[in-house]
Amino acid sequence: MLVIWLRKIFHELRRLDEVLSIISSYVELRPLGFEWVGLREGLGRVLAEDVYAVYDYPPFDRSEVDGYAVNSISLIGVEEDAPAKLRLKGSVRVGYPPDTEVGVGEAVEVDTGAAIPRGADSVVMVEYSRRVGEHVYVYASVAPGDNVARAGSDIMRGELVLRRGTLLGPAELATLAAAGVSRVKVFVKPRVGVVSVGSELVSVEEGLPQDYKIFEISSHYVTSSLAELGAVPQFYGIVPDDEDSLREVLRRALEENDVVITAGGTSAGLGDLTYRVIESLGEPGIVVHGLKVKPGKPTIVAVINGKLVFGLPGFPLSAAMIFRSVVAPVISRLAGIPASYWGWSEVKAVVLQKVLGVRGRTALVPVALVRRGNVLTAYPVLTPSGSIRVLTYTDGFIEVPEDTLVIDEGSEVVVKLFRRFWRVPDLVFIGSHDYVIDELIRLVVEGPNYKLINAGSLGGLLAVGRGEADLSGAHLLDEESGEYNIPYFKKLNLSGRAVLVGGWVREIGFILPRNNPKNIRSFKDLFREDVVFINRNKGSGTRTLVDINLRMAARELGINPGEIPRVVKGYLNEAKTHSGVAVAVLQGRADVGVGVRHAAETYGLEFIKVGEEVYDLVILKDSLGKEPIRKMLDLLNSEKIKEILSRYVGYKTYPKTGKVLAE
Repeated sequence: MLVIWLRKIFHELRRLDEVLSIISSYVELRPLGFEWVGLREGLGRVLAEDVYAVYDYPPFDRSEVDGYAVNSISLIGVEEDAPAKLRLKGSVRVGYPPDTEVGVGEAVEVDTGAAIPRGADSVVMVEYSRRVGEHVYVYASVAPGDNVARAGSDIMRGELVLRRGTLLGPAELATLAAAGVSRVKVFVKPRVGVVSVGSELVSVEEGLPQDYKIFEISSHYVTSSLAELGAVPQFYGIVPDDEDSLREVLRRALEENDVVITAGGTSAGLGDLTYRVIESLGEPGIVVHGLKVKPGKPTIVAVINGKLVFGLPGFPLSAAMIFRSVVAPVISRLAGIPASYWGWSEVKAVVLQKVLGVRGRTALVPVALVRRGNVLTAYPVLTPSGSIRVLTYTDGFIEVPEDTLVIDEGSEVVVKLFRRFWRVPDLVFIGSHDYVIDELIRLVVEGPNYKLINAGSLGGLLAVGRGEADLSGAHLLDEESGEYNIPYFKKLNLSGRAVLVGGWVREIGFILPRNNPKNIRSFKDLFREDVVFINRNKGSGTRTLVDINLRMAARELGINPGEIPRVVKGYLNEAKTHSGVAVAVLQGRADVGVGVRHAAETYGLEFIKVGEEVYDLVILKDSLGKEPIRKMLDLLNSEKIKEILSRYVGYKTYPKTGKVLAE
């Protein structure tokens, strides 16, 4: 019987940037569901919701060294040749509560990790002491807080610990355990079936190929890449060039998985049957057959009764680049995270050699990345699409557009990475904690690929000045002029390196328990014996405001401002955020703190307004061209910023919102 094979003519070739929208018109690219898992099953999973701390960490004030818990006043003026003699009142061991109180002139022996007894504010290292009977001689002074880890100083109950979309690794799982979180809600992993097609292929486990056979290698790259992406791959083996066999395997793979990927058999050659079998499996069938790229033209995308099927080229390098460009973004969305988070990101680099394009098609050119000083450079590596070793020494590839015949040496290009190396955050924020800036960053950066470090207003301005941060937020009040932020911008010589942009105004005041049981009305009340205060971290704008007002109150009370840390109870106990202040008050660890009204409202606490402060943005000039920064500036100058601010109690725009204040 004579069998006539009809050569399949490629449908209209599609551009790479069209594929995702074509797929989205048939299949909704979103997470496939969620489930709860214990921490021991959490490695490599992706959070489906924000996670908040259940407990403080540390859960109590504890010693960081072996030594003696003391009141630091006992050691004022102590030197090596003039030791202090303290009466020893007992000891506290790890895991046991303290049963005594420390007064001036007294000490309690403590182990590393042991609870700090009442009355002690610091620990003297055992190396600087000598015990004699019921007394201990101390040969060095200490400051309040020395060698003490305060309760909640690392993590406070109710504090946001990890964000939705975070990949759980060892550090994240340990942090969750410290915060008392035992189970987490994670996205379901997509199940992906992988099938290799070709009678010429043999498994590497079978030994040296014979009779012009070759080792099957694409599945090893694809399945491991899928696992890196958070999917659950299942390999269905090598299927020969036989329609019935391939149809049976693909049907089973479709029944058992969310997505199916084939490697090989995708071109229009007489012996290639993958496209015919896929087309016969269901509706609507093949939606993309052929891309305007080199290598990678014979690529298939199909939708079979609601499930996706990808047909990758057989050559390894082609398969890797098409996987990176087409498959990875889809799997990442199904896993619940943006592709960039998993290392399938892009970096800008300068090419060091001339790169040639291909007329009428987009050329995919592998490159190796090298950093030269502050410049990331890309070396093109010219190799056949059948090469595999090239993947071990190249970092990614660049796309030469179809209408570009040459990319000249020294040109800036975008490199699509093969792996998790060279992962650069889309945005680095270092500055003062604020609820609105958190939301704006989430709006302008896709997924969690950003750094948000609450280091205070002053720390943020310095970080921008050093080029370490793209963006900072500040609310620093200048005591002399009564003006916010601009004086500090000038004092730190940020002109020419950064831009100060108007942000918003927020109400600031005392955060107190409901009904204000201790009747705290002013900063003078913080000097009372019965009031415990929770402060903000040094360098924060709120701390600056607190210090200015405490100095004024001290003068009015006839107290030397230098005595404030000693007289105001809790002055040295710092919270990193407004939420941290509110939680300390809520839990009764403090009677009062200073923060924004929204924090008080969020935790159902009392609020007494002290004033309004201006929160402005400081942007590194070199970062003004970054997409997240452009989006943020657009938001600040749109009506949407008012809508966003309206969701936060005590927030509003002001006449300079979105305007350049200094540059």
